[in-house]
Amino acid sequence: MAVQNRTTLKGYFNTGDQPTEAQFHNLIDSQINLTDGGTVTGNISSSAAITASVLAAGSLTLDLNIESAAATDAAFYSINGKRVEVRSQLQGAVAADTGFTLELRNTSVKTNSLIAANVIGGDGGILTGSVVSANVVAASTASLNFFNTGAAIANDATFTASVAIF
Repeated sequence: MAVQNRTTLKGYFNTGDQPTEAQFHNLIDSQINLTDGGTVTGNISSSAAITASVLAAGSLTLDLNIESAAATDAAFYSINGKRVEVRSQLQGAVAADTGFTLELRNTSVKTNSLIAANVIGGDGGILTGSVVSANVVAASTASLNFFNTGAAIANDATFTASVAIF
């Protein structure tokens, strides 16, 4: 049986038509089945939420689950998963117009990984920044470097870093 477009399928059911067994098979095979799954070509749109356990686009796959870790004054953060969140505090004050590094140890980090990250928080100065790609420094380890402009940030300032690994 063959997958058909909507125009062809609608043509099977014009007034007075008697669809064949093969045409009904085409109708069924042309739909996505909630149990068997399927592949959609073209755009998908929805007026409500679209949910999935894994989204894939080309060769990029991103889990929807966010793993969370918290640590205080850690030199590095060990947390696995393709989407992670670190809630912690700075190990020392950050002077204005300088930066700090967050080391992430994660088994999803590969030598060819693309890592997107955002950090927000701060006490005194506001800590905010984004990283489009991080430096993979070793097997399963990435270094995320954030640069602070304008104001100093106090020691132990709390922050949240959100990371996605592709």
